Amino acid sequence: MRLALERGHAVTASTRQPGAFPLQHARLRVAGGDATDPGVARDALEDCDAVISVIGSAYTRRPVTVYSRAASAVVGAMRESGCRRLLAVTSSGVTPLAQRDDLSVPGRAFHRLARRTFGRTVYDDMERMEAVVSDSPVDWTIVRPPGLTDEPGTGYAIAEDVVEGPYCSRDDLAAVLLDQLDDDRYRRRVAAVSTPGLHVGALTTFRREMLKR
Repeated sequence: MRLALERGHAVTASTRQPGAFPLQHARLRVAGGDATDPGVARDALEDCDAVISVIGSAYTRRPVTVYSRAASAVVGAMRESGCRRLLAVTSSGVTPLAQRDDLSVPGRAFHRLARRTFGRTVYDDMERMEAVVSDSPVDWTIVRPPGLTDEPGTGYAIAEDVVEGPYCSRDDLAAVLLDQLDDDRYRRRVAAVSTPGLHVGALTTFRREMLKR
């Protein structure tokens, strides 16, 4: 969000808790409401040229539907408004294991574990989200980062479907998303992204991703 404003964009942020939104800016509009509500999506898209979806859910054993429902609401609102460009963030965890030639043996084992156990319901709904987006008539790009971290961005790597690197800085992910607004290379394609050379300790990753601390 900060980077978009720094680059001179006018931004509408859609959030469930607009009163708690941490930024204020003359070019920032904060729209409150449930992102899965088509009416909220229509309001948020007013006068917008592009949509960046970074909706997320914590890992849970319960069924997850927020990704696919929000995607359906956004795609419907885009079709009504004429807004064409959509960037939707999912995860490298959705990438089929057969395509993951970047993974080590332990990495492949962890990917399989996450996909089948603690991350299953989240990844299942990400797959449904990707289907909604890729079946739509808009100019979409699906962006799949690996583990996200708060370490400073140092420059990203991007490639179709798969890219090496187990982590992506949130700074670099923000840069990717904004750069892709005017980049045609990955329109109607899946783009994998990472921060090359970024390493985070296993315990730190576990606390951030699983314990949210």
